[in-house]
Amino acid sequence: MQRGFIFSLLFAIMVAVFALKNANKVLIDFIFGKVNISQALVILISAILGAVIVAIMGSVKNFKLKRDNKELNKKLESIKKEKNELMLMLEEQEKEVLDIEEEKDTNTLDGNNS
Repeated sequence: MQRGFIFSLLFAIMVAVFALKNANKVLIDFIFGKVNISQALVILISAILGAVIVAIMGSVKNFKLKRDNKELNKKLESIKKEKNELMLMLEEQEKEVLDIEEEKDTNTLDGNNS
């Protein structure tokens, strides 16, 4: 987090210095008109708009990741629940098998004793 902030701060300083070094007036031709404006202002506005667009796109991606994470957590919970149910069923079946084997052993012993 700190590295990103430091990098962003250095980049902003570089853009500001670059913009101030290029403070000449330039003619910008829009579809609806022409404007004579400082090149520094154009550079700064472009950098700010770029940062805003990147922030918006990052927020959208973060929102989608959080939504996907919630969905996956719900699936994980349902799979864990299903696993627990299957483990209980397996334990019940193992008990039944052991009971059947004990009955066979008991019947065999009773048959041999007679």
